[in-house]
Amino acid sequence: MRALLWVVLAVAALWSGYWFVGSAAVERGAVQWFDQATAQGLVAQNAGIRVAGFPNRFDLTITAPTLRDPASGYGWAGGDLRLLAMTWKPWHLIALAPDTQVITTPLGDVTVTAADLRGSLVLHPGTDLALDRTVVEATGLTVTGPTGTASVASARFATAEDISRLNSHRIGLQVTDLAPDPAVQAALPDLPALIGGLHLDATLLLSAALDRHAGDTRPEVTGLVLDDARLDWGPLQVTAKGTLATVSDGTAEGQIELRIESWRLLPEVLGQTGAIDPVLAPTVLRAMEIMAEGGKDPDVLETALTFRDGWTRLGDLPIGPAPRLAQRQ
Repeated sequence: MRALLWVVLAVAALWSGYWFVGSAAVERGAVQWFDQATAQGLVAQNAGIRVAGFPNRFDLTITAPTLRDPASGYGWAGGDLRLLAMTWKPWHLIALAPDTQVITTPLGDVTVTAADLRGSLVLHPGTDLALDRTVVEATGLTVTGPTGTASVASARFATAEDISRLNSHRIGLQVTDLAPDPAVQAALPDLPALIGGLHLDATLLLSAALDRHAGDTRPEVTGLVLDDARLDWGPLQVTAKGTLATVSDGTAEGQIELRIESWRLLPEVLGQTGAIDPVLAPTVLRAMEIMAEGGKDPDVLETALTFRDGWTRLGDLPIGPAPRLAQRQ
């Protein structure tokens, strides 16, 4: 019995030592991360870093973190950010986001509030700390920006490494009960106040791995394979799939096949949500009427979004510049 007691005490002492050494390493790593980000030209600040959770967790709390890239104009700031990991698998992190955070963009600040916003990040064990998978879940989410306010009852975003392709990750998004800005709702009386659902299943192709070297390699999007995207907004039902590639100036080229039910509602939606210039809505409607002529179902339109030479075209109609997938010069 006495021998067993000594074994228990020895194991407890070793485990305690492991935790204190590990917690010191976690705190030191967080401090070094901010220092390295600053050395790379970013604005990276915080009001304090501490580690708790003895004996089974490393609970890292970063008080009032701020991260901003002066070159791009993008940044993020919020209240306390908590990162949790079990001591026996420190490569699996759980993040608890602050209730309120502000995302800075070149077009203005975006404020995000949520009843619950948390994420999970799993890395591959090893010195490179390569990304394996992530999950972000939110309930009671509200986003307020320069163009208005939107809220969702629940949302889930997930990624997973696609080992069948180099530097690629599957991405998925599921949003339930999205409420657009009240001004948009008022301008679209033929549609419900809530968008019932948004769904995305795609693969993102990157120029480099997402690992601890990303600050130096700066991965950029080289392509997107859209396997399934769906919008469920009452009578307006949109499905999409296709492939895009990033060309030398960073813009997208490729084609997305579309199937749109109650398509006559779409031009006004695109205009009211800022997807196209509202002045173009009547022109887009007339072009869609021409596309739909001779179709099997007058309420269903099958067409394509084409991205070529820096322009986005619906069928043959130019509707705006092509999206930029990478910040290339």
